[in-house]
Order: sequence, then structure tokens, then C-alpha cells
Amino acid sequence: MGPKDIYLILYNAFCCAGWALVLKSALTTVAAGGSLSDSLASVYATEGLATFLTYSQSAALLEILHAAVGLVRSPVVVTALQVGSRIAALVAMNASESAQNQWGAGVMIISWALVEVFRYMFYAAAIITGDSTKKTPYPLFWLRYSLFAVLYPTGITGELTVFLKAAADPEFGGLFGGSVEFLYAKLLPAIYFVGSLPMIMNMAGNRKSAFKKRFARPPPPPRGIVFPIDDKEKGTRGSTPVNKEILAAAVGAVNPTKAEAIRKAKGYRFTYSKHLIGLVEEQCKSPEAALKIAQAGLDKAYEIFEFVAPDGSAVSLKEAMAAKNTEKFETGYIKGEGIIKASGLEVPYKGEILKGEALKAQVKKWVDYGTIEPSAGSAIIGCVDNPKWCELSD
Repeated sequence: MGPKDIYLILYNAFCCAGWALVLKSALTTVAAGGSLSDSLASVYATEGLATFLTYSQSAALLEILHAAVGLVRSPVVVTALQVGSRIAALVAMNASESAQNQWGAGVMIISWALVEVFRYMFYAAAIITGDSTKKTPYPLFWLRYSLFAVLYPTGITGELTVFLKAAADPEFGGLFGGSVEFLYAKLLPAIYFVGSLPMIMNMAGNRKSAFKKRFARPPPPPRGIVFPIDDKEKGTRGSTPVNKEILAAAVGAVNPTKAEAIRKAKGYRFTYSKHLIGLVEEQCKSPEAALKIAQAGLDKAYEIFEFVAPDGSAVSLKEAMAAKNTEKFETGYIKGEGIIKASGLEVPYKGEILKGEALKAQVKKWVDYGTIEPSAGSAIIGCVDNPKWCELSD
């Protein structure tokens, strides 16, 4: 566990603790008695709650930074929008008594706190266990991917009441000028109206995917040619490091500078295309260079890829190919007994069976439109004109 993991565990732990204090204070006020509406309207005024709420929610601004610098795999824009909408609601509530002292504020605060306590707890557990899908405690896993179904709608409802109450508050408008009414009474509600359902459906999709992975059958043990293990702690076999090393070895046979650039490349999954172009440029310089690059890449692939035997032992593919094989392979023949149809090529299309001239005419339309390549069209027409090409009984 490196410094990054330790930092993220501490960050999630402190945020979880902050939201837990907010939740405790809010629920204590609601449980104190009185009508539910009045109790919810009194939540913000609970002693110390506003301070914990402000600090806990403001700390989420760091999540935008985490995404931007690559500490976590989250989209920066989406994270910024989610955190920004929360900050907008927090500013409105902190600055407007009308927004504070109404039932929607209490609903919003409790909804936020319930979501965040378990979200941050889940993130910390995922880092500690090393697997957010299968190793996190199941109750925590279930809460993380299920609470949204209730708490997102209630939280959104509470935020909208805060926006509208603040927009109608003359004192709040006086603090920020005339743009407040447009922002809080029109723009933000319009954004919520458009974006709320997609956000909830996205979480529903994430839940389905997470549960599918959680209860998926374990993959069969590796056998034959496999990618090498790139993370010994997790036992995972990644393709990106292999791709990177083979490409670097290939182009390095003629241009060490380009090879070094490939090895040092960051975000390789999104930038590899330019390195492939550089490799092709080197290959195009001469037949000798092309062959040298190809051979160097193949040699590196033989060194990197592994061959796993039936007993689970693994050696490099190069070693496996050089070793004597104890298994024998034989050639078998299976001859069909069905009736051979000599009607030529037929293609089902839009409820019809196209053949002969009708098929050729449709193929030409596909080629003209760009649906298929001209070479593919020529091959299909060739099969139409030569029915015996489709007869594969021999």
C-alpha cells in the first residue's frame, strides 16, 4: 500500500466521520418530537450541524482535484458538475434563512448524509481490501449501490426547495446581485429537470453491473498462451504493459528514441495511436527496416507472453515452443451428409432473400453508400457469378 492509498483512505475516513456527525445531529433533531415538517425545518439550526455540513461538503471539492490528477478513475467534468450543484445548494442554504428554515432543507441534509456516510465508507473499504466488487463487506456493498434509489430523489427534491426558497429571499438576492434569481429559480431547476433522471438511471446501470461482477462465477484457471501477470498482489494480467513493451521493442530495432518515448508515455491507452503511426513510418523507410521491426516485435512477444501447462506451471512462450511436447495432435475428418444446394449465394435482408441480380444490385448500393468496402462488394458479386465458389463439400 503506497502513499496514494494511505492518503485516499484517510480522506475517505475523515469525510465519512464528518457526514456521520451531520447525520447524528440531524436525526437527533428529527427524533426530538413535534410534527415531521417542523422537525425537518429545524434540522439546519441544530447546534454545530451547519459547521460540520459546510466542512464535509466543501471537502468534496478535493474530489475534482483527485479526478484531474489521476488519483481516482472518475470523469473530471461529471465530478465537477455533481460537486458544484451541491456547493450551490450549500451556499444558498448558508446565506438564506428562508432556505434553512423549511422542511426541504432537512430532507436534503439527511439524504446527503445517508448517501455520503456509506459512500465514503465503501471507498475506504475498497482500497483496504483491494477489490471494490468482491471483497468489500456485502452489507456495505448493498447499501452503496441501493440507497440511491430512495435518497437521490429525496435529495434532489430537497435541493430544489432550497434553490427556490433562496431565489425568493430578498436578502439572499442582495448579497449576490440580480443573477441569483435566474441561477437558482430558472437555470439550476432546468438543469436538474434534464439531468436527474439520466443520473439516477446511470446509477441503476452501475448497480446492475456491480452486482453482476460480485456474483459472477470465477474465471477458469489460465491455460495455454496467456498475458503475463502485471500485478502480483492482485494476480491480474493486463494487456497495456505488454502492448507497450512489444511496440517499443519493435520500433526500437531501428529507432531507439521512439522506443524510449513509448516506454515513458503516460495515458498510453489513449495515446498509443500516434506511436503506431511512428512505427509505420519507420517500416515504410525500407523493406529491411520493416522486416527488422516485425522480427523484433515477434521476438519480444515470445519473451513476454507465457504458456501455462495443465499442471499450472508457467514458462515464457519462447521456452514452451523450444521444449519437447508430450501431447500428440492428430487430424480428423468430418464429412457432412446433408443435401448440397447449388442455388448460389443467398443473403437475407429486410424480410427477403436476395440472390442473383437482386443481390448484385443491393451490393452495388451498399458500396456506393459506403456501407461496405468496394473489395468486399467485388467478392460478394464474384460469389454470385460463380455459384461453385460457395460449394465447400470438398
